[in-house]
Order: sequence, then structure tokens, then C-alpha cells
Amino acid sequence: MRKIIFRDFPLVNREEEERYLFERLKNGSSQILFIYGPKSSGKTTLIEYIVEEKLQKDKKFYVNYVNFRGYAIHNYNSFLNIYFQKIEDENKPWIAKAKEKFSVNFGRIKGEITLPYEGIKIGLNFDLFEKVQNNEVDPFDVLFETLKKLKSKGKIPVLIIDEVQELSDIYMNRDIKKRYLLTEFFKFLIRLTKETHLAHIFVVTSSSIFIDEIYNNSKLAQTSEFFLIDHFDYETTKEWLEDEGFNQSEIDLIWEYLGGCPYNLITLLSNRKIFKEKFNLEKYLKEQAMEMRGKISFTVSDEFETIEEKRFFKKLMKEIIDKGYAVKEDENELQKRVLKVAIEKDILFLKAKEGKIIFNSQIMKKGAEIYLKPAMETSN
Repeated sequence: MRKIIFRDFPLVNREEEERYLFERLKNGSSQILFIYGPKSSGKTTLIEYIVEEKLQKDKKFYVNYVNFRGYAIHNYNSFLNIYFQKIEDENKPWIAKAKEKFSVNFGRIKGEITLPYEGIKIGLNFDLFEKVQNNEVDPFDVLFETLKKLKSKGKIPVLIIDEVQELSDIYMNRDIKKRYLLTEFFKFLIRLTKETHLAHIFVVTSSSIFIDEIYNNSKLAQTSEFFLIDHFDYETTKEWLEDEGFNQSEIDLIWEYLGGCPYNLITLLSNRKIFKEKFNLEKYLKEQAMEMRGKISFTVSDEFETIEEKRFFKKLMKEIIDKGYAVKEDENELQKRVLKVAIEKDILFLKAKEGKIIFNSQIMKKGAEIYLKPAMETSN
């Protein structure tokens, strides 16, 4: 078992995923890679480890990594301020120590672009920054020219975008065509990959509804690959827990309640470390299951608008408990409405490529079993 401590948290047995991503970087950049998986499966942790410990230390790569979950994106200008910074003082240390600095032309408009040693913001001189904000220069053209310049200098551009679905429902500013920012962003990513092979693109998301929409969008699906980062299997979980000093009966109990969810396992280990000899494993696990039962109960009572939706959701959960999964039905509008809520609340997860609906985690399944127990006993 390989266990790496990254930001004080263990990163366990992700060699295969890491190897796959590096193999992608060795080959041509012709497709967008969508990296998805259940919430708390460790997608972002793995990506940030690769960025900080591997790519940023390798001078041949230029990495631009943005996690949109970490920003309050209210409008188009919020998006621009993530990627661009206005340079007003050429003597500032940030500018003096710049990685790269070059001139660009957009028709009659000339500009200066500066790349810092750290961070993602691309520095623009005052005039160019104002023209980007006023829609006189397309920000995607600025990004494109930046990557093109870097490629000509022998760099391998890598754009990693985490939780890009946060850009949904935002319009481009002062745009009479009312273009959606996310639509234009994906057009840009296709331009960078399929059309020009200019940059590697990794799009990371925990929203399986979003992935399903992409997977069923014929244009995007043809230009994309999909890579699942899942919870650990039993053998990996067992090996890790044995290394932490748990016996076989404890491991089986933990697997029954938590499965191989990295975040839930780390939280368990943290609680055991804090409470030491006072820590009661069975009590802790049952409390976690009851917490999930409460989340399901709240969702049923407050998030579903009709009795029909509430009944369908309960029926769907029972089917998943009984069979291990339910099948997504593209023409079932009721299922679509229920799934949207259940996935947004991290109760269910949709495996888009297989068309299977499962619980987002094992502990959520335990919570559902407790929630449905009276009804299941009555039916039996």
C-alpha cells in the first residue's frame, strides 16, 4: 500500500489514477478529459497533489488550475477576475519577478501579458484589461494567445478546471446574443483540444447530473473522454485500516457502514485519534448513519414538491437497496426531477456511462435503510 501525506491528509493507493493522468499528458491533446466521481472520493485532493507536487515542479509544464468552488461567481466580471489581473504599476515585485512577459495584438488593439511565478491570474496591462472587461476583446482570445506563446517557447500548457458547473446560468456581459458563459467556455476548450491541440484540458466535477448532460451532448461527447475516480474497493480499505491498527471484525463493521469513502474513513480516523480510549466505534458509525437518515428525511419533507415525487424517491431508494442500483430512464420526467434533487443533495450518484443510479456513499445507503425500515417491515 502506498500512503502519501499531502496537506496533513493521507492519499492512499492512487497510483493507477495518477499513472493514467500522466499517460494522457504524454500523448496529444485532442480531447477534453472529464474527471468525475462520487462526492468525497478524493478527486480534488488527487488533482491538487499532482499539480503541486508533480506538474508545477516540472519546468516543461505550464499549469493553470482553477477550482470554481472556491470563488463566489455572481456574474461575468467575477469570472474575469479569477483569470485576469490588471497591471497598473510595472515596478511591483509581482511584475518584476514574472515568469513570462510578451506582447499580443488583437486587430488594432495591442497589449502586454505577464505570467506570475505562482497563482493563476494572467496579468494584463491597463488598456487591455479594460477592453476585456468591456467586451472589446474576447477573454478566450487572450487565453488562447497566452497558451500559444507558451507552446512556442516549448511549454506544455495544462488547464485544469474544477467544478466548472458553477458557471451555469451566467451570461456574457453586454452581449446582445445572450450567450451563456459555460457554453462559450466549452467552445473554447474544444478549440484548445480537438481543433488546435494546443493544451491538455482536465475538467473535474462531483456533479453526476452535469456529467450526464455532457455525456448525452453529442458534440461534447465526441470531443471528450470520461474518467471515474471512485471510492476504494474492499481490499484497499482493509489494507489501510489494518495499517491503522483495526482488527478484522472492526474492519468489516467499518466497511458495512462507510464502505471505501476516503473522506468518511479519514474522519473516522480523526475522531478515534481525538477521543482515544473513549472512542466507541459502533456508536460512532450508528450516529453517522442516523445523521444521513436525518438528511434524507429533510430532503423528502422540504425539497420534493409533490407527494408523487416523495413516493417515487422512496421507491427508487428501496430499489437501489434491493438490487444495488437502479437504471436511469431517459424518458421518465418524474425520475429526472427526483434525481436532480437527490444528486444535488449528495444522496444519489449517477454513473453516466453505465446509466446506473447508486447511493453517493455507503453511509448514505445505511441512512436510507434506517429511513425506510418501517415501510420495508410493513411490506414484508
